[in-house]
Amino acid sequence: MSREQESRVVDVTREALDVDAAAALLQQVAAGASIRESDDAFSLRQRIVGDERLQVTRFQTTGFLHSHIDIRGYVGVARLDDGGLRAESNGSRVDVDAPFLLGPGSAETWSSAVNAEVVGIGLSALGAFTGTDLDGHGRFPHSCALTPDLQRHWESTITHVGQIFDDAALLHNDLIRQAAVDAVFAATISTFGIDADAEKAAVGSRAVHRATAFIDDNLGDPLSVADIAAAAKLSVRGLQSAFQRTLGVTPATYVRAQRLQAVRRDLVRSDADATTVAEVARRWGFVHLPRFAQHYRVEFGEQPHATLRR
Repeated sequence: MSREQESRVVDVTREALDVDAAAALLQQVAAGASIRESDDAFSLRQRIVGDERLQVTRFQTTGFLHSHIDIRGYVGVARLDDGGLRAESNGSRVDVDAPFLLGPGSAETWSSAVNAEVVGIGLSALGAFTGTDLDGHGRFPHSCALTPDLQRHWESTITHVGQIFDDAALLHNDLIRQAAVDAVFAATISTFGIDADAEKAAVGSRAVHRATAFIDDNLGDPLSVADIAAAAKLSVRGLQSAFQRTLGVTPATYVRAQRLQAVRRDLVRSDADATTVAEVARRWGFVHLPRFAQHYRVEFGEQPHATLRR
């Protein structure tokens, strides 16, 4: 079971009728949340649903509320359904008439009787999805969607995922939930232009180095892409992306190339009278010998039996 599938599912609804209780509820969403000001008529109803990678929080409030949030380790994308709201992200006012992104740093909100939704995305999970270290080196230059089409795509994705999360059976289905979360990650990255800075290549290179070291150490054993991804501390998709970006090949292609090199070393060192090409090929996991011979010839420009004889 992958790291994503092991995530703990959350589905909890709470209500607060005073400021202290409301502050405690907000801190379940963001540990750095605090209430600066509210009126006597204030109340909060909050539902959190999702897992450790992504949580959707739905808010219903009455009265006035001024809150401050320290955003660390995640980003939030908020969507206002109705009510009055003003918001700032890192000192800059954001347009609340469309879904808006709250990046790492600080945020301030002033609300009055709102129905709103915040999609909280863990940066470590998003970084694993992309194959980059967004937690340490992410760039979040846009608080609003890059184009109206992307905004519509993001909203339709969130609506679809919300329907999945509202169905308990689907929410607790690991494969369905993981696919839904991945869809939100992809939509959020493209819609808000999330990228990484100059460290991106170096971070991807370090992850690939972990992966190739694991491959080299276990070349003679069965290797799945999931095994390699776990060793690299990436998701499978993040691993594929990092390999393509850094080495220009897929992980499976890299493994095959390394095993072909191992076969060639053994053939060069072997006695043609004491061993066969088939024995050496199977030692390194090649079962389909005609296909192996084809790959070998492409890689080294000669047939494997020619290497053995020489």
